[in-house]
Amino acid sequence: MKKIYTTILLLGMAISMSASFHLTIEKWVEDDLVSIDVTKDTTIIVTEYEYDEDLEEATMGVEGVMYSDESQQITVSITRSAKGIFDQFCAAGNCVPGNGELTQEIYFSIGSSPAMRRWFTHYTPLADGAETITYAFNDGTNPVVTLTVKYSYNEDKSAVENIVITPQYTGIYNLLGQRMQTTDWAELPSGIYIINGKKYIKQ
Repeated sequence: MKKIYTTILLLGMAISMSASFHLTIEKWVEDDLVSIDVTKDTTIIVTEYEYDEDLEEATMGVEGVMYSDESQQITVSITRSAKGIFDQFCAAGNCVPGNGELTQEIYFSIGSSPAMRRWFTHYTPLADGAETITYAFNDGTNPVVTLTVKYSYNEDKSAVENIVITPQYTGIYNLLGQRMQTTDWAELPSGIYIINGKKYIKQ
């Protein structure tokens, strides 16, 4: 009886240790759809956009998959760099418009189907320049995962937050672990890069 109890206890511990919150970003890099896991303090710089000539407005965004092994209830806390930003956050088949304020909390019930686990952001720039929006994902059990997105729309290259290697940096690497020849963010082609252990996406 004691052995059985120990086995069940250890099995329960193993299941608990493997359970976690999953957040990914998906992006086309050349002809391949790349999915990367988002861990704490991941930063993305988005420069690509789609322009609707009828509405005369541009739309920028990020998409991926999110779900928890332990809870279907996920809270997304949004922090914006300015008031009056036009944005949306979509998940579980619902799109919630931004409230125009600096902060906002949105609650989603994420099902088990692939469609319910997909998430999207939509940002409509009102003028040339950049705005930053931070999304904090919390399933109530696992550590909060934070994704910071800088939406850079027709921003002057000199004003873009270039990532330039300084002496404390070890270099810029691609997902294959290969060190890039340049240390100037502006010279890099579109892709996913690792700098000081953090993932950055250049679109």
